Amino acid sequence: VTLFVAIGSIGYGYAASIIGQVLGQPQFFESFNLAQEGPGLDYTNAIIGAMNGIFFAGTTLGCLFIAWTATAFGRLRTIQIASCVCIFGAALMAGSINIPMYLASRFIMGWGVGMMVCGIPLYQAELSPPKSRGFHVGLHGSGLGCGYSLSGFTGFGCFYAAKSSFQWRFPFALQLVPMIILLCGTFFLPESPRWLLSNDRKEEAWKVIQRLHSDPNDPNDTFAKSEMYQMTEQFTLDNARMRTLGITKWWHFFQQPSYRKRLVVGVGATLTVACSMNLVMNNYQVHIYNQLGLNGGIPILLLAIWNVFGMLGNMNGAILLMDRFGRKNVFMLGIASTAACLAAEAALTKYFVQTGSTNRVGLGFGVFFIFLYVVFFASCMDAQQYVFVSETFPMEFRSIGVAISLAAQYCAAALFVGVAPISFANIGYLFYVLFVCLDVCTFFFVWKFIPEMKGLSLEEINELFGDPVAVHITHADKQE
Repeated sequence: VTLFVAIGSIGYGYAASIIGQVLGQPQFFESFNLAQEGPGLDYTNAIIGAMNGIFFAGTTLGCLFIAWTATAFGRLRTIQIASCVCIFGAALMAGSINIPMYLASRFIMGWGVGMMVCGIPLYQAELSPPKSRGFHVGLHGSGLGCGYSLSGFTGFGCFYAAKSSFQWRFPFALQLVPMIILLCGTFFLPESPRWLLSNDRKEEAWKVIQRLHSDPNDPNDTFAKSEMYQMTEQFTLDNARMRTLGITKWWHFFQQPSYRKRLVVGVGATLTVACSMNLVMNNYQVHIYNQLGLNGGIPILLLAIWNVFGMLGNMNGAILLMDRFGRKNVFMLGIASTAACLAAEAALTKYFVQTGSTNRVGLGFGVFFIFLYVVFFASCMDAQQYVFVSETFPMEFRSIGVAISLAAQYCAAALFVGVAPISFANIGYLFYVLFVCLDVCTFFFVWKFIPEMKGLSLEEINELFGDPVAVHITHADKQE
């Protein structure tokens, strides 16, 4: 189940990164009368910044929208709504005939994938057993990596349709495929048992838990029964506590210190990723390669290969790292390593790119550190952020917390990708230095404020934030 819904993650990864490939297609600029050099270049940079900024603005609003839909209609229905929005946005994007129409399609697609990127890890976390939840939610990150990789090779192949708008229309149209498959398949998937329980559908919740967590070596369904018992008792305890605290509206949650602490952790985790420069690197990598002296189809091919490294890194993070070494330590390793790569890239940009050097060794190391960056980012940070936000919040606040946390990331992304073309043109290597400084700040934030949640059930994580736990069913070490 968690693997199938990751098809939506593939759709998000593809939609978020395909613009990076399309910006390397000459026909795209010709179709919209955008100059690639000369007097009109400033206008082109402004439009490209708007294309990316408005996409992530839509993504931000889509994230916030699921705070309502995931509570009112359910986790699964939210994924279905998101699929429909993405299908409409992708069709409009592929058929765009002018810049206003294209900008509108980017906003709609952003809204849809914003719902998707929140809804999928939320759904995966609530269906997963504690000991392998990092793997199951990590499939979301692996799906993102697959989407990035698919967009890279699609863009590279279409580069050779040099005299037709097929060069950029087909890559946008391909966004429809994973979303249509996901929409059709969701009608055969179960709803989240925790959402069912919160809506007085206890029998349905038990059937889902029994189906998903049964064990051939345990004919009495001991684990499934203990998990259902814990969920039920925790739900009863939380309802009683909410009545005692006077929480009757969603904004009342923010009056409680433990919920504010959770929000700091969730928002901090996603902003840490946004401040690592990942989306700028993905969306403007063709431009960076152009600065390093690479032109034609080679930058698009390199981006495709870079995304393969990202896909493999995400799989490594999900399968090998999180449930073995914990979320926090791996996350901190990723922050430190990506900061070192960006510092090296800044130095190489200053001494080779901005001096107009033709030194192939220096420029080649610029490509090397871009690839080393994605190895550490994908293995240690990308999938981990979704595990953090899906684990941090309790059932009654989970959809709101996940929505706000990921919306914060895309607010930052809209800012960073929106100003990137002008920043690269005007401050050069200092743009990399900015992200190195941000990485230093986020490293200390993660070290000081984010607890380790490996091996705990979603209900037992309450204890890390000072909230009561009704029943314990695991015996994992609890570390701050």
